[in-house]
Amino acid sequence: MKKYTRITLTQRENIYHLLQMGYNQTSIAVSLGRHKSSISRELKRHKSDYLGYLPDRADDIARRLMRRNPGLFRSSSLRDCVVKLLEEGWSPEQIAGRLKLEKCGLRVSHETIYKFVYSDEGQEKKLYKLLTRQKPKRTRWYSRKPRKSHIPETASILCRPASVEQRKRIGHFEGDLVVFSSLRSPNVTTLVERKSRLTKLVHNRSKYTNEVIGGIKNVLSKIPQKYKKTITFDRGAEFASYRNLELTTYFCNPHSPWQKGSNENNNGRLRRYLPKTYNPINLSQELLDKIEYKMNNQPRKCLGFKSPVEVFYGRKLQYVALGP
Repeated sequence: MKKYTRITLTQRENIYHLLQMGYNQTSIAVSLGRHKSSISRELKRHKSDYLGYLPDRADDIARRLMRRNPGLFRSSSLRDCVVKLLEEGWSPEQIAGRLKLEKCGLRVSHETIYKFVYSDEGQEKKLYKLLTRQKPKRTRWYSRKPRKSHIPETASILCRPASVEQRKRIGHFEGDLVVFSSLRSPNVTTLVERKSRLTKLVHNRSKYTNEVIGGIKNVLSKIPQKYKKTITFDRGAEFASYRNLELTTYFCNPHSPWQKGSNENNNGRLRRYLPKTYNPINLSQELLDKIEYKMNNQPRKCLGFKSPVEVFYGRKLQYVALGP
């Protein structure tokens, strides 16, 4: 079966000259080796143009129409069918696959449907909102260049000493960010010391790395130097300026938050006071200090029912359950 090809600018120039010579549509089609209906559509498109048929104008209009109305929708019934199925929640792949299976005379590829969705006409109808991801602009596969990692290989958690994992000494922290309903809203940095489970909470106005790292640096400056050895983060961009901490830093493997399990567990405990539905506008450092005090003075089973404060600072037990 012969594949359809679009009329070229050269062919349009020939059509113009043949029209000037008095050729009819049938004769022009034979001369160009095109079907008569193709020539008929070409001339009909410009019938109302007061300048008549001009090859350069005809070619420009054809290109604009091709962008506006991709090839599949020369058939209005096919276009209507596709739009209806999109409205039913079908994906372009499901539509294309089902039409092929049914052998109903309507055939189209999923790629052509995507082109129509993101064409001028599709954008006017906001067809992208009928897609699963509802992206107003299409992102081509592999079009995004991978970001250059801000983390050197020597900072991988795989290089962290085994003694850190074994919780033998105080001074090894884990850090994370706790967010709420909006990623752009105020948030909380959580720091947890691995052996004692001592918690530090920091109020941030944003996720910008200078804000987050600046808050961490301020908190760590109040802790004696002998209790500051390493800190471990995930690979979030908010920790990109980690070098400003002047502290040995390690990062979890991609998509492996469980590698800083102490912090993940502590974030779950924090949610008792600050659930995900909490309005971050009400956050303040004063509120976080109160929550931090409660968490650090509660006995923990993993610490033999001592509190994090008692383990971290080596304080004597306070027998709160016994009276004088």
